[in-house]
Amino acid sequence: MNKLMFISGLSLAFFACSTSTSTKDEVVELTTLEQKVSYGYALNSAANLRKADFGVDKAAFIQGVLDGLDTTRTPLLSQEEMQAAFEEIDVQLQARQQKAAESKAASNVQAAAAFMAAESKKPGMTKTASGLMYEVLVMGKGPKPTAENTVSVNYEGTLIDGTIFDSSYERGEPATFPLKGVIPGWTEGLQLMPIGSTFRFIIPADLAYGNNPPPSSSIQPGSTLVFKVELLKIEKK
Repeated sequence: MNKLMFISGLSLAFFACSTSTSTKDEVVELTTLEQKVSYGYALNSAANLRKADFGVDKAAFIQGVLDGLDTTRTPLLSQEEMQAAFEEIDVQLQARQQKAAESKAASNVQAAAAFMAAESKKPGMTKTASGLMYEVLVMGKGPKPTAENTVSVNYEGTLIDGTIFDSSYERGEPATFPLKGVIPGWTEGLQLMPIGSTFRFIIPADLAYGNNPPPSSSIQPGSTLVFKVELLKIEKK
């Protein structure tokens, strides 16, 4: 269910929740349970519409509320017309969000290029053919994993400005995962590490999340990521 359909569902739930409403533009007293619930549905529905990133026509919204509550009224739009409008605005919103993501990604890629150029000049920094950069902090003596292996690691991930976005150290326990199930920069980089090693990786966006970072993450589209990774062990199959 897309955001707009969720919002419309909230609105319809509000329309059906009561059989009475005030037609005057006045402040009502919220004393009964019916009044409080009715107000709560209306408030949440309107607040979600406001967050939907498109213009909301107040008069049309109120008309929809009145028409939805009064079963004697004929809706001004058919279900098919409303569905078509929902789909059209959803396409517009997605296009707008995509354009914003591309613009932000271009800015982040430019900043990352300057960061990586400076990092590449540091002694001990190595760059692979894919564009992955790494430096050895501690070189272990154990075997190296393959892409088929599951590994256990401690790590800290930061943005190029030093902001920590993920850390097994903060959680207090290592992370275990198959190397085929992580971002390409990790799949490649971990295979360079003998057990007991600690490496620092600089992973460009195309080897990380590209323009599609995880939801609710501080990672932005086009972000280059920096990881300190300690390879603890290769899990037995």
